[in-house]
Amino acid sequence: MFMARLNRVAELASALLFAAMFAAFVIQVVSRYVFDAPVSWTLEICSITYVWIVFFAAGTIVTVRQHITFDMLYGALTAPWRRAAAIFTTTSLLLIFTVCLPPVLNYIRFVARNHTLILNIRLDLIYSCFAIFMVGAILGAALRLWRLLNRNWRASL
Repeated sequence: MFMARLNRVAELASALLFAAMFAAFVIQVVSRYVFDAPVSWTLEICSITYVWIVFFAAGTIVTVRQHITFDMLYGALTAPWRRAAAIFTTTSLLLIFTVCLPPVLNYIRFVARNHTLILNIRLDLIYSCFAIFMVGAILGAALRLWRLLNRNWRASL
């Protein structure tokens, strides 16, 4: 119940980001081609919201099965071998993202002194979506690994 509600909040946040991006895009098109007076802030809004949509949604909403994969070899394996491959890849992802998280957080703190050119937004606020993505990927990998190591592991393949 809690996870479903949390997922719904993430979906609504992503939808609001997409609506903001679309509104900025429409404002840009109308101001440029109807009024012949382009506004530059809309380009920055579109760029920022796009980055946030991609990383926020990938870290919070999109499941492992929804990612695009090339799994011809994986699909040809028997269930126990698929489990072994899933444990290997999930553990690898978990380890790599866990090791890389502290440097990413340090970089986000480092860019806090810089701002965007037009709207003067601190860059740490913009790049924090990547930290959300990494934490979401770490938690998702840990949960999948836990499921793969349980008795009902076939449901996680």
